[in-house]
Amino acid sequence: MWHLRFKVLNKDSVYTSLTEKFKVIDYMYPVDSFRKKNKIYLLCIHILEGGKSEKEKFIASLKKNKKIKRIEENRDQIITLVAEEEDFYELLFAAELYHTSPVLIKDGYEEWNVSSFNRRKLELVIKEIGRWKEEFPEFHLLAFSKTKIDELYFPKIRPRLPEKQKQAFDLALKRGYYSWPRKVNLGDLAEEANVSVATFHENLRKAEAKLLPFF
Repeated sequence: MWHLRFKVLNKDSVYTSLTEKFKVIDYMYPVDSFRKKNKIYLLCIHILEGGKSEKEKFIASLKKNKKIKRIEENRDQIITLVAEEEDFYELLFAAELYHTSPVLIKDGYEEWNVSSFNRRKLELVIKEIGRWKEEFPEFHLLAFSKTKIDELYFPKIRPRLPEKQKQAFDLALKRGYYSWPRKVNLGDLAEEANVSVATFHENLRKAEAKLLPFF
């Protein structure tokens, strides 16, 4: 499998300028994408780091952006559905690409880690970034090499979780809690797991906190 790691100044993103403005770190994990008419919709999960006031301002500013079609928040976690027009995003969120860690968005920059069995797909990402000079005025290639899958998957995406946290996350994933639109709510999941909503929510929150920003 081929692995690409790069850092880019993305002036088109709804998130990057806000991380610089409010001094917030955004760990973004791409979940899904789909095309509807002439727009590309991107579904992402985020975990924010920073001062409470700064994070609140970050989220408030996001809500004012016309690209944001849906947003849900829970403390330091948000889920966003963003509508983009540029074909580049469809390429970066393509099913052939494997996101080996959350995108680190900090101080106006994004750091991506993506892998693919097809080297040409990753080369196309680099080529397309080069074409969008106005949106991506800075691009830094940090790594581009063939890498073993065990160096990417197990230590990067799925750290070991306590059993209750693992069960909560697996159930939420299986029942469509992270689908858009959401297919089940916390109450349904807690009832199936035979625990209180508060207990299930706490286990799920801890699992997400370990899984999403883990590099």
